[in-house]
Amino acid sequence: MNSRTQDHVHRLIHSMSSAERRYYKLYNARNLSGGRSNHQLLFDAYAAMEEYDEEAILSRFKHEGIVRHIAITKRRLYEGILKALEAYHAEYSLDARLHRSINQVELLFHRGLHEDAAKVLASVRKAARKHDRHSALVAVLQWEKRLMEEGNYSNAKEEHLDQLANEGEQLRREQQELDELWGLKSRILLILYRQGQVRDANSQARVEQLLEHPLLQDPDRLLTARGRFLFHHLHAAAAFAMGKLDVCNTHLSANRQLLYTEQERFSHEPELVLSVLSNLAYVQLRTGQFQAADSTLKEFRQCPATWKMAEHEDLEQKLFTTSASLELSMHARTGDFGRALDMVPFVERGLARYAQRMGNVRKAGFYFQLAYVYFGNGEWDKAMKWCNRLFNDIRIDDSAEIIAFGRVLYLLCLVEVKDQDLLHYTLRNTERFMQTRQRAHRFESIFLDTVRELAKTRDDANQEPVLQRFENLLHELENDPREHVVFDHVDVLAWTQARRTGRPFAELVQERAVRPTKAA
Repeated sequence: MNSRTQDHVHRLIHSMSSAERRYYKLYNARNLSGGRSNHQLLFDAYAAMEEYDEEAILSRFKHEGIVRHIAITKRRLYEGILKALEAYHAEYSLDARLHRSINQVELLFHRGLHEDAAKVLASVRKAARKHDRHSALVAVLQWEKRLMEEGNYSNAKEEHLDQLANEGEQLRREQQELDELWGLKSRILLILYRQGQVRDANSQARVEQLLEHPLLQDPDRLLTARGRFLFHHLHAAAAFAMGKLDVCNTHLSANRQLLYTEQERFSHEPELVLSVLSNLAYVQLRTGQFQAADSTLKEFRQCPATWKMAEHEDLEQKLFTTSASLELSMHARTGDFGRALDMVPFVERGLARYAQRMGNVRKAGFYFQLAYVYFGNGEWDKAMKWCNRLFNDIRIDDSAEIIAFGRVLYLLCLVEVKDQDLLHYTLRNTERFMQTRQRAHRFESIFLDTVRELAKTRDDANQEPVLQRFENLLHELENDPREHVVFDHVDVLAWTQARRTGRPFAELVQERAVRPTKAA
């Protein structure tokens, strides 16, 4: 049987922070009359196990009752952990508190304490409306109707019935609007996550068609603050996908303003402001607004205090992954590869600490960034090592944009180390990869043709005409919004100039950083 279907307990335990693990042990101990339970023994065994190994568990407990009932013990352990986590996070989550209050309404109702239930319900309504929690508002509406029915409509008036009907209709309209906006946003993000930025006419036409939807024409006509947030979020994602970074910047800035203006409505979703600020800093970086990007990054780091975020390991991970990635990008973008190299030990420690909790796309991004840092410092072997980790160690869709640019970087390293045999072999593999994954765009075709020409000779002097032609074509591509994404991952133009002139790659990147292109 697939081990992934069996290691659910191990995965859950290793997703827990140290504070959550301590809480589980205290939570579990409350139900013990003395000693340690099988659940606790199994929990500790899984917690100490880096890689899931069922045989090791069976061998360790072969003389105890755990083995005879391992499936039942694991299921009950899993359920117990979830209950402990639910209790641990109950006060941090507004939705959990609202759900608990609605359960209290039900308890009071079934004991005939209808007035008390109505009082609790009124407080739930106030909090849910304040924070635009539609699911809770729907539940409130249903309980208000039940209370009215249970009282035989003794205190009901026509106006109250009209109010409930109008509120129900308003909730349905708001939810329908949010559902449509979510669907539109998800279709655009699906394009962005699967293939990266739009680089062909068909994909661009698809995104532009989605933007023609009536809900995406005027944010002021939308019914909720969340709807307006989704409006700008969607437009920012679409603009980023099409390389319109100035438009993306405008909508991200609008969402930043919205989140602070309506902070009370979004206070229980701190991940939104973290996401907006990190994306804004990245777009500012890519458009050459380095001071603005640095300022936004500082604002991002101050968010836990500004938004009074509860401290937990998930927040620490988000702060690490975003700030470290942005810093690496900033140093690489400005040609300061030395400072980026100084960050490598810190990044490696963070990767080791959060590897189990970090998504594959985020890990792939770090692997590529570390490869590019070593590339920028002329350490080709280390750059290729991280490229190989990108290709081999992460389960990610092979058509993902980051894999394609990792292959570009790997070929550049092979040109530098003059490994002709491996270069020819890798070139053939990369050509097949680009064709089968439909990534043979203008840059990729020109780049592979150039590498093929460079692979034919070891003499640098004979490479000069090839590099000159490549540089001329790159100048054209750099001002094409569909192709400019390449230069944001690997500055191939600076590399070409470095090969031709003998000047340091980092120095040329630094010079180009202060001259944003039209496409940017």
